[in-house]
Amino acid sequence: MSRSTARHGLAPLAAVLLALCPARGGAVVVKDNLYGVKAVGAEEAWTVGNFGSIYHTADGGRTWEARDSGTQAPLFGVDFSDPQHGWVVGKSGLILRTTDGGRTWTSQKSPIPPDKHLFNVAALSATSGWAVGDWGAIATTRDGGATWEDRSLDQDTVLYDVSFPDAEHGFVAGEFGTVLATGDGGATWTKQETGTDKTLFGVTFVTPQRGWVVGLDGLILRTGDGGATWEVQRGVARPESLEELGFLDALKNPGLYAVAVVGQYGVIAGDTGTLLVTSDAGETWVERTLPEKDRLRWMRDVSLVPGTHGLAVGAGGFTVPIARDRVVLSDAEPAPTTTP
Repeated sequence: MSRSTARHGLAPLAAVLLALCPARGGAVVVKDNLYGVKAVGAEEAWTVGNFGSIYHTADGGRTWEARDSGTQAPLFGVDFSDPQHGWVVGKSGLILRTTDGGRTWTSQKSPIPPDKHLFNVAALSATSGWAVGDWGAIATTRDGGATWEDRSLDQDTVLYDVSFPDAEHGFVAGEFGTVLATGDGGATWTKQETGTDKTLFGVTFVTPQRGWVVGLDGLILRTGDGGATWEVQRGVARPESLEELGFLDALKNPGLYAVAVVGQYGVIAGDTGTLLVTSDAGETWVERTLPEKDRLRWMRDVSLVPGTHGLAVGAGGFTVPIARDRVVLSDAEPAPTTTP
């Protein structure tokens, strides 16, 4: 699976902390690649990854507890509608459900065939959710996952992310510049004109009108009219060969995999240690540099909650806790974990 900057003059980012936490004595270091993360509070978050890994933190990512998923399959996406109710999705159409705050996880019957993977999930409420994945895979439930309905596309377009700013309006991002939109709770989906054929890995909408997608070659697109039109904030929309772009220029624009915006603050995460932040509600994005030894790491997902707390996660158990007050980037080990 595969899943600079806009204008100059951004006001100093004084309300985001990016701190890389060293392992504590006696803690077990997480080595698994992490693909999905969900912050459910200022200090509490969940992350999932290789080998059926599910981890929980209650202290802002300083320590983690491993939870039993009941599977060794890679897990790619996680979302919670509230601290008690959540879903995880993964390889071969796998869907896991918790209704007790993640203490236990139960496999649910998936309508997606095992030759397709599910890459992300949106939990709209304790009973309603959407999942997307390989080759046009879309699944939805309205009864807490007791039954899932296959709503897959006819065309074989890989879908990577899904965002619902409210129960009626939803957006899906994927291959070939694909953005699908619904305004009727998923009864119908319409493909939008994004102006690019590049793969889009991440999508977030803060209202039915305002949203962002991110993808290959450092591409950031923004809309303020529900996707009727899209503005390039970073990168270029049209495909370019290395000969046209230049090898060094290509390295400066690594793939972007995830975007999260809450209020005035936002974070975008991607390849080769790429981390972009905004403090003006996504008007401009500024790159933050990781410590030298971490600059080749990829980061696959990011999640924020009001107050600009959250986490970004990626390769080899790498986590970047996000909190308020200031920007601090320091040397770190992969995230520590404690057994429950």
